[in-house]
Amino acid sequence: MGIASMILGIVALAVSFIPFCGVWAVIPAIVGLILGIVEVVTKGKRNEAKGMGIAGVILNPLAIIVAITWWLLFGMAMNSAAGDFNTQWQQQMQQLQQPGNVPTVPIQPQQPMQPMQPMQPEQPQQPQQPQQPQQPQQ
Repeated sequence: MGIASMILGIVALAVSFIPFCGVWAVIPAIVGLILGIVEVVTKGKRNEAKGMGIAGVILNPLAIIVAITWWLLFGMAMNSAAGDFNTQWQQQMQQLQQPGNVPTVPIQPQQPMQPMQPMQPEQPQQPQQPQQPQQPQQ
């Protein structure tokens, strides 16, 4: 279980640094954390080496923290972008509501469509006959 915990911690930590995919790293990180805690407790009772379990207990929460941090940073960035868009939208709406600021689009009358002329088939071209060289006169 210690090896599985450590491997899940390494993979989850690596995946958690990938934007928009890092949130999925939380699932194996939670599983790895549980495995690491179980490993440390069981090996502690038997007085055995528990280094891999401790590595899993350290790496998995670190992966969770990195994934949540990315998630929050992108959430704040999206919120800021949406706020900027909303501010610009409201300014444009206020400008449109003021008297005399109604944008006008010139409307051009459309020309009536001309009927299409039927296509004439092309006449096949006559292959040119190669000219025979003239013989010099003697």
